[in-house]
Amino acid sequence: MAAPLLAPPGPDSFKKFTRESLVVLEQRITEEKNKKPPKQDSSYRDDDDENKPKPNSDLEAGKSLPYIYGDPPKGMV
Repeated sequence: MAAPLLAPPGPDSFKKFTRESLVVLEQRITEEKNKKPPKQDSSYRDDDDENKPKPNSDLEAGKSLPYIYGDPPKGMV
């Protein structure tokens, strides 16, 4: 079972760091590294062009910035 990410508030949330606690942490890290990654769904494709970000046509080179972006600082232009 995975350890909770957030400790409960209060003085009980702090524990002394000892050699034994270090061993437990190292074992947990080793277990996480040895876990098999989940199988990817065959319908999932990472190289799909539909999911990639598209450039904003308002920000093309040579065009002035739209008013929504405000005036750029004097040293930036």
